Amino acid sequence: MSGVIDVSRKVPPKLTLAQRLYLPEILRGMSVTVRHLARNLANMKRLPTILYPEQKRGYSERFRGKHILKTREDGSLKCVACYMCQQACPAECITIVAGEHPKIAYEKYPVVFDIDMLRCVFCGFCVDACPKDAIWMTRNDQMAFFTREDAVFSIDRLRETKEEIAEHGYGYRPYYPGDGTTPPSDASLLPVIPGTGERDRLREEGVKLPDRDLGAGPLNAPSQAQKAS
Repeated sequence: MSGVIDVSRKVPPKLTLAQRLYLPEILRGMSVTVRHLARNLANMKRLPTILYPEQKRGYSERFRGKHILKTREDGSLKCVACYMCQQACPAECITIVAGEHPKIAYEKYPVVFDIDMLRCVFCGFCVDACPKDAIWMTRNDQMAFFTREDAVFSIDRLRETKEEIAEHGYGYRPYYPGDGTTPPSDASLLPVIPGTGERDRLREEGVKLPDRDLGAGPLNAPSQAQKAS
């Protein structure tokens, strides 16, 4: 047979007994399956596939997987709730609610930090936009959800853990070992001058306090009206 079926015939040809039983075609298909199975079992090392989940493929250090929120040495989040990642996100899947941090060095912190993984396109823009090196991505791609609520990761699921990093490893991040770049300094390590009320005392005594240091520069030069007066 040429394999061309004449669809113009009004009366289709009658099927033979073998065709009505379907057994010959079933056996032909089973023979192809058994032949491939035997050939693969005899040469397991050269298979193009892997035995998942026992075997997993190695991913690049720049693989964009699940997000993590980095922490400081004291365990607090590095995120200062500046909304940069939320603004840079093209999928608008990040939701942040800021709160005032009790430590003045940290300024703000996220009371709510949610990422909708079903809307996320894993572009890494949030990692690039963060000025505090507070959000990275891992090589964890094993995320399955039964409901939409399960796909919304909050702080408790985004906070970095040693167990997750040991299993999956770091993925896309702004700084890589040996690339000559250094991450931004941690605000907790900077000196903080506490308010002692000194400025209030000077105001009460009538000592004039400059609001800002004008410094040098054309923008701080006196105007023509000031020169004329």
